[in-house]
Amino acid sequence: MSVTSQPSFIFQSIDPVLLKPHPNYLSIYGEEVPVSDLINLIRNFQFPRPLLVNQNNTIVSGYPYWKAALSLGWSRIDVEVRQFPNEEAELEALLLENADRNKTNEQKVREAIAWERIEKAKAKQRQQFAASSTNQKLGRSVDKTLVENFPHASKGSTRDKVAQLVGLGSGRNYAKAKKIVTRIDKLIQSGDSKSALDLRSCLNEQSIDAANKLLEGSLPKKNINTQERSCWNCEFCSREQTEDNHTYYCYKFGLLNFLKQDASSRGANCPEWSYRLATKEKNNPIPNPSYFNISLPSHLQALIEDAARAESMPLADWVCHHLLKAVKLSKTSMGSH
Repeated sequence: MSVTSQPSFIFQSIDPVLLKPHPNYLSIYGEEVPVSDLINLIRNFQFPRPLLVNQNNTIVSGYPYWKAALSLGWSRIDVEVRQFPNEEAELEALLLENADRNKTNEQKVREAIAWERIEKAKAKQRQQFAASSTNQKLGRSVDKTLVENFPHASKGSTRDKVAQLVGLGSGRNYAKAKKIVTRIDKLIQSGDSKSALDLRSCLNEQSIDAANKLLEGSLPKKNINTQERSCWNCEFCSREQTEDNHTYYCYKFGLLNFLKQDASSRGANCPEWSYRLATKEKNNPIPNPSYFNISLPSHLQALIEDAARAESMPLADWVCHHLLKAVKLSKTSMGSH
């Protein structure tokens, strides 16, 4: 079963004044569109295919053609009218009809947000269908869907899928870009159009990384009490990248995969999270340590890491703690002779 079951459609001619742009088109691609080249093609008898509209005369595909028709003063325009089974199917058709157009980074992000909505709807429908089939096989009432017994797709896998679909690369890259676009919208809503324009220009004319740096530089600095809970600023994060580039070592929980759950989400929900640069308690044996390097046999690394994790301590703190205990014990033994 698919969200995009085959819709019914008819062809007809209609006054373009009666048509209206799709709100999802405007939110993703914007209202401004150059139509001079399209007008020249029309004047040379190179007509685009009919507009795609829904049963409410809302344009699903062909917005530039519609704008050109209005500029030319047409009284009739050919359209294909489709009756979509639901909003997600209509949104998917809109995205697919615009798949080959040139897009800015912002437009790609807004497309990806829309694709996430579609994927969520499809996943829910698959779960309901699977649960219904299972209930029928077991002789239960079809109304009891038992959706909770079926696994949900992880956020990481969905992000990766939509990122590749719109040309943003990885799910992590998309997550950064989505944060930037969300900030742009908030700036516009707050009336700070200049900051929104600066951030948008950086995103579209430079890169996602450049816009992310601009975003981080423009955000107010947080003190320790309001610090964002992220694995990266937790004292238990080793910050040592492993071979697969997506897995990192936590002194409390071992290897963590940041594709399955990003650092901010994991930190926000972690009961053991502790800010890396927070002032140490008085009973901490190493309140503000400075470090020097020592070399140990490599076969001891895993043993020491496991021992530190068992005592809920960062690796360096665990080593220092037990070295200090050994030194104190040694001094006590020397004093007793």
